[in-house]
Amino acid sequence: MSGEAPRRWRDCSPRPAWGKFRDGTGEFHPLEHHSADVAACFEALLRDPVLRDRFEQASGEEGFSRLTEARLCLIAFLHDFGKLNVGFQFDVLSTNSGAPNKVHHIKAALWACERMEVLEALGLLDMAAWGAEALEEYLRAALAHHGIPARSLVSGRGPDHIWRRFGDYDPITGAQLLARRGREWFPQAFETGPDLPRSPALAHLFAGVLTLADQLGSNGEFFPFCPTADPHYLERARQRARRAVAESGFRRDGWADDATPADFATTGDYRTVFDFDSPRPLQREVADAPIDCPLLILESETGSGKTEAALIRFAKLWRAGRVDGLYFALPTRAAALQLHRRVHTALQRLFPSRAHLETVLAVPGYLKVGETHGKRVGRFDVEWRGDPDEATRRARWSAESARKFLTATVGVGTVDQALLAGLKVKWAHFRGASLARSLLVVDEVHASDVYMTEILRTLLRDHLALGGHALLMSATLGSKARDALVRNATRRGVPPGIRQAKSEPYPALTLARRDQTFFVQSFEHTGYTKRVAMTAEPILGQAPRIAARALWEAEQGGKVLVVRNTVKQAQAVFAEVCAQGGQGLCLQVEDSPALHHSRFAVEDRRLLDGAVEKTLGKGRAAGGRVVIGTQTLEQSLDIDADLLISDLCPVDVLLQRIGRIHRHADTERPDGFARPRCLVLVPEEGLDSGLDGGLLRYGLGMSRNGGIYRDLRVLELTRRLIEKRPEWPIPESNRELVEEATHPERLAALEEELGSRWLDQANEAVGRAAAEQLAAKAHVLDRRGRFADIEFPPLDEAVRTRLGEDGPRIRLSEPATGPFGQPVKTFNLPAHLFRKPPGFPSRDEIESANLDLTEGELLLRVGSRAFRYDRSGIGPATEKRQA
Repeated sequence: MSGEAPRRWRDCSPRPAWGKFRDGTGEFHPLEHHSADVAACFEALLRDPVLRDRFEQASGEEGFSRLTEARLCLIAFLHDFGKLNVGFQFDVLSTNSGAPNKVHHIKAALWACERMEVLEALGLLDMAAWGAEALEEYLRAALAHHGIPARSLVSGRGPDHIWRRFGDYDPITGAQLLARRGREWFPQAFETGPDLPRSPALAHLFAGVLTLADQLGSNGEFFPFCPTADPHYLERARQRARRAVAESGFRRDGWADDATPADFATTGDYRTVFDFDSPRPLQREVADAPIDCPLLILESETGSGKTEAALIRFAKLWRAGRVDGLYFALPTRAAALQLHRRVHTALQRLFPSRAHLETVLAVPGYLKVGETHGKRVGRFDVEWRGDPDEATRRARWSAESARKFLTATVGVGTVDQALLAGLKVKWAHFRGASLARSLLVVDEVHASDVYMTEILRTLLRDHLALGGHALLMSATLGSKARDALVRNATRRGVPPGIRQAKSEPYPALTLARRDQTFFVQSFEHTGYTKRVAMTAEPILGQAPRIAARALWEAEQGGKVLVVRNTVKQAQAVFAEVCAQGGQGLCLQVEDSPALHHSRFAVEDRRLLDGAVEKTLGKGRAAGGRVVIGTQTLEQSLDIDADLLISDLCPVDVLLQRIGRIHRHADTERPDGFARPRCLVLVPEEGLDSGLDGGLLRYGLGMSRNGGIYRDLRVLELTRRLIEKRPEWPIPESNRELVEEATHPERLAALEEELGSRWLDQANEAVGRAAAEQLAAKAHVLDRRGRFADIEFPPLDEAVRTRLGEDGPRIRLSEPATGPFGQPVKTFNLPAHLFRKPPGFPSRDEIESANLDLTEGELLLRVGSRAFRYDRSGIGPATEKRQA
């Protein structure tokens, strides 16, 4: 050949295949060594009792024997055999004239599956005696270690020349060496015994755990390059793998006996962890729940202590060896940020210091573990504040990439991170296998989003089937939604009628057993009852009157929370409050007014989150305030306002919003605010105009492009509840209120009363919901199907955790000063801003976007578009200034 290899490579004769290569130095790690690293990591991961139990469950009746383990280790060893192809091996050479063009190793491996000479050299023909069909399943799973299953689009034998000798390199000789090392290093795989289990669930789990093993085994800190071929290398790899798995937080069997959480049942020491002397009834019910109940659904009012109950459940399952981790899934980023601190503080008290347990904030872009922040350096590396020791730094591996969040021992983040494990998206198997070890806690579960509910239902089904554990929490779960979720783990029959649904206990704990039976446990409500004064105000479209009312209440000293359904309507009220001289009574950020919604730069949203918590959180200062926002303020936040002004919305959502007022009984209230009040903004003309799309600007009704709260039947029933019942006892009436406005029997009766136009709208809403459910079914990853049949959509086809159009993500090349005086760099813009010509921006336009000051106005420019950016968030630039 005309090209020369680097000297470090030339010194090896005959030339070995490389598995890892360091650009610029010529250093390499032989493929047989890298393959051993990954197989050893896979083997070490299986030493953890919890993960091994998941493999036992996935194997079904055939069980997960040592023989099956050895065979899977050998298949893991062969995961990178596609790198043997000549095009891949010579891609690293700078003077490789005459060498084949690079061929990606996954594609080459798929082609090689049709070439008998390669299969024979690798020993795969002999391994087919373990069950040819099952072997294909696990081999396909092994080839998915870059996060995407091999699709059927890659078929045939591919080019011949990539498997022919080139110069002094012979890929077939390399394949024979891999096969020989495999027999030497994993001899138990070739012992006589049953075939490989034909279990789709096991193949899917194997794919995810192998992906984790590949990422650990590719870490140069744990596995330094060893260029000299060593027939005894596997023992060295095993020692390094044990260290890599332990230091990255995936093994706890080496901990001392006292490095486990407190046993509340024995010690009763709640004061040390949670700052209260004895548990509330709901917390005691969760603490007493049997460990053989994999699914718990906890229904209780907001602020009743469900978070602490979840941590008590985690501690119990951990002590019993049923879980190795916790993922706390919240509906919004703001809720995750707030809860992260609470969970971290509790777990620092719950676990002894020698456990070195830190809580990862599983929100992209934040790089936070416990109280420590990180800073990205280059593309892959992260520097952590405080200059931690090597062991601590390595243990934070899970926080350094969004795809790794679910590998954390404890993670607090959005529900989207969990749902990504259940969709046909890159790294889904990796995420799902990581989540399998953990207790999955999902907070604020409700039925308003059909698409997300279907994804969650499928994810739960597969998670529980592996032996996983889950705890779902809600204040407002209707019987229809609860029934669908319970059916993941039970043989529940027909959903209850309206009478039975309303009579079911609340608060309640539903427990689903492994034998597919379930029972509902009621418990005493010990919190205080909020008798909320409900008023329907027909001023939904009158921002000046809404602003005037909010200001008047704040001037009386009240903390007023204004929650609107759309960003535009929130901005309208904010503008009116400022125009009426209320800037000083608004939410304050850097001593100036602001409001809270999703349409801000990512960096500014952190400031807004902190400002809301300071204004309405525990220890709030005295004095009136008006906090204006959207749905970002309604769920999972521990904020406590005196008065709620809310747009009309479905009753379950409205109850979530009501949960943000008078949250704590011991909060001092100003005169006139001792009783909780909720003003619900309704259209003056009634909801009939919504049938023709007249209420879409307020988030009510449905259009061709979607809508927020689309089922006018639920909205009308909610409006009637407000007018019929001027006082809502919360939480005693939660069950009845939700069923009265959402149960199918009530919806059917309303259609009959109101006539054909409402029936048409109902049919359209039900049809849209069915379409969303079908869309979810098309997007979910069904782990009951054969791995070899799985096809993911192309990477440029969006599969989302939340249905709706994704807008462009803008990252400025250099930070710019935002409206709050802080550097900003990242914007997530809604798609509807680009529906009109010139339409969606090109990649070049997105990458060249900038934020500049023009005539005293900050303008975000994306191609030919300009958007005003100020303290009210992103909005359209004025025509004059845009020109």
